[in-house]
Amino acid sequence: MSSLSSLSPDPKSARKRLLVVQPLVGIGDMVWHKPWIDHLAGGFDVILAAKPTAHAKTLFHGTDGIVGWLDIDRSMRGRRGRHDGLAGLFRLAADFRRARADAVLVVHHSATYTLAARLAGIPLRWGYGIGGSRRWLNRGAFLGREARHERPYRKLGRYAQANGFGLDQPHWHMSANDGAAQAVRAFCDAHNINPCSSNGPDGRDMVVFGVGAMDVERQWPPSHFARLAAAIRAEWPGLQIVLTGAPSEASIVQAVMSDEAAPAGLIEKSGPLDEAVALIGGARAYIGNDTSLLNIAAACGRPAIGFFAQTEPLDYSANIIPVALPDGRFGEAGAIGRITPEQAFSVVAATLHRQGAAGAEQPVT
Repeated sequence: MSSLSSLSPDPKSARKRLLVVQPLVGIGDMVWHKPWIDHLAGGFDVILAAKPTAHAKTLFHGTDGIVGWLDIDRSMRGRRGRHDGLAGLFRLAADFRRARADAVLVVHHSATYTLAARLAGIPLRWGYGIGGSRRWLNRGAFLGREARHERPYRKLGRYAQANGFGLDQPHWHMSANDGAAQAVRAFCDAHNINPCSSNGPDGRDMVVFGVGAMDVERQWPPSHFARLAAAIRAEWPGLQIVLTGAPSEASIVQAVMSDEAAPAGLIEKSGPLDEAVALIGGARAYIGNDTSLLNIAAACGRPAIGFFAQTEPLDYSANIIPVALPDGRFGEAGAIGRITPEQAFSVVAATLHRQGAAGAEQPVT
């Protein structure tokens, strides 16, 4: 049985239970994997094993077919957890066993997860099979070592195609839960952010700035955000600009708002991730650094205008509109500062003008 699709049950029988192990630490990493996991959840009862930092429950809101969640507590950005070390391996195997899965799919190269699946007694074991992880797998076509450093969405797309669950046109989709949507509606009403036809009934006449980043080399300078905000306000006086970020990024938000170039009336909105999804999903556009929120914006069907200086722009979604270094010299220290507010505004203006007065352009699927 080399094809994962061949495990799909007869419509008259119970659905098979599939444990999907996606242990990358980032939110954006999980967004990249989402179309294929959504697809698998249409044919299996999926138990999704992921690290808490990936916020899988928020990202997969509305995905029918995910029947359980398993937290992976291992290699958490330098912090050791209950699944680290030899004893942790056996604890991980015990957690896998409790999932009562008929099959497992490991979308990662680490042998730890495939060995844990073998120790758990899961009979059918699929996975990338890169390096030592192959030893503990017994189903499917494997990827070669050259795939180890591919971008995750390319890697999974290629693997899925070879194993019977490929997608000709992967569709990234995300929606906010009712509580978060209600909270954002109240926030917008309180700040006089008017409804518009952008993105359905929850569309608002605003753009969202994501000003934080995982490191300083991916963070567009606050002064540049301030100048871009001033240019947008001059062109669209009625368009509200909302700055968002994690609580740890509050100082960056304040640096933008207090910059001498910043226009009056900038609005700050921090809070939990599910509210960020609702906020971005209702905006005319998202503008920000190469972070998880940029990927979320693309999955919400919004124009996601992103600044890229350390790596080449993401290319998995037409919703991602890159603002990249004009000289193409990615990866240099301080490179992101060479992206000027004028360059960014030209991209933003083209995007907003395409939307017209009535609202957003249609999401690209």
